Amino acid sequence: MAEALKQKAVSFTCQSCHLPVRLDQSLRNLQPEEHKDLATLARAVRPKEIVAQEKEYPAARTYRSADDTKPVVDFSNTELWARDASSAQLTMHLFDTLSEHGAVDHPLCEDCTDALMQALDMKVAEAETKCRTYSDFLSKHSIDAKSELALRNETAGLKQELDQATAEEASLMQQLDTVEAERAKLKSELEKTQKSLEEIEKKEQTYWTEYANYHMRLRELHQESCSVDAKMQYAKVQLERIKRTNVFNDAFHIWYDGHFGTINRFRLGRLPSIPVEWAEVNAAWGMTVLLLSTMAERLLFRFKGYNLVAFGSLSRLEKTDEASKELPLYVPSGVKMFWESRFNSAMVAFLECLQQLKDYIEQCDPHFKLPYRVMKDKIGDTHGLLSIRYQMQNEEVWTKACKFLLTNLKWCLAWVCKQTELEARKRSGSVTA
Repeated sequence: MAEALKQKAVSFTCQSCHLPVRLDQSLRNLQPEEHKDLATLARAVRPKEIVAQEKEYPAARTYRSADDTKPVVDFSNTELWARDASSAQLTMHLFDTLSEHGAVDHPLCEDCTDALMQALDMKVAEAETKCRTYSDFLSKHSIDAKSELALRNETAGLKQELDQATAEEASLMQQLDTVEAERAKLKSELEKTQKSLEEIEKKEQTYWTEYANYHMRLRELHQESCSVDAKMQYAKVQLERIKRTNVFNDAFHIWYDGHFGTINRFRLGRLPSIPVEWAEVNAAWGMTVLLLSTMAERLLFRFKGYNLVAFGSLSRLEKTDEASKELPLYVPSGVKMFWESRFNSAMVAFLECLQQLKDYIEQCDPHFKLPYRVMKDKIGDTHGLLSIRYQMQNEEVWTKACKFLLTNLKWCLAWVCKQTELEARKRSGSVTA
């Protein structure tokens, strides 16, 4: 049988590309001992999964000849193939052993072997990269393991802090709810306050507008008041000046000019050496009638039996007890027939009216006394009485009597002016009070 195996020719093909493979001369001359060592080495390094599979499913491997009619050799019995197998058969058994104990079927051609080597180199590089990654991870893990206790302690502390933070968060959330409610309440109050503030601002604007108007009006009134005060002050000054002014003295200025008594510079009387014009005398008598009539009106006094008619140079007296009885107190120009009697009656009547006024004043003021006393148609002092009647032959006496008459009028005028001032003061005092 051994000789029959030797006579059979065995050919090999690449198990990857299925092309014929030419074996190296060292494999053609492989000895059984060498094959046994290589097979033992292959079994020693084969994967555990393949060994477990052979134990579970044991089977004999055979190679067939070219005509594929019967087995060439049975490799299940090592002693048999080691004793009877040829070199080719040993080579086939070696390839089969390598295929069984590796991930690649053998034999392989040179190109497929190079491709396989490149693929294996890539897998080796990838495995080295993973190995370095695993080494780095293991190193880091070993370092982390050392600090695991510290990490646990820190974790326990952090957990405690987390619990505290959770409790604080719950408390803060409750406070937040309270604050939110308070905030909503404050927001509502703020809106009400804003509305109230807007109303107050409007009222304030209205107030300041009215205040400005009132202030402007007040300034205008103040200016008017100052103007009125100035006018009042001026009026008071004028009033005081007027009060100090004797109207009667200004209106009826009684004085003297030598032997003549004068009223408003009109001489009352005639002298042989100074024949005063009758027009001036008539004017003087007209002023005396006006003065006596004015004083009577001022004192609300009415003469008994007479009315004084002041008519300038044509003044006269009228008897009230006799109808149409006029007493002219002037000397007419032209023919003077019978004028002296009527003129003298008028002067006597005037003197009587002066006596009535004097009596009235004495009733009002018992201390009042005239410098010259009057008795009917005469006037004079302790040295004697002078007639008021005109006598051409005795003009000096008549002129002196007229002078006494004007002096009495001046005293009456002074008393009336004094009473007027007293009454004015009383009225001003009552107004002030």
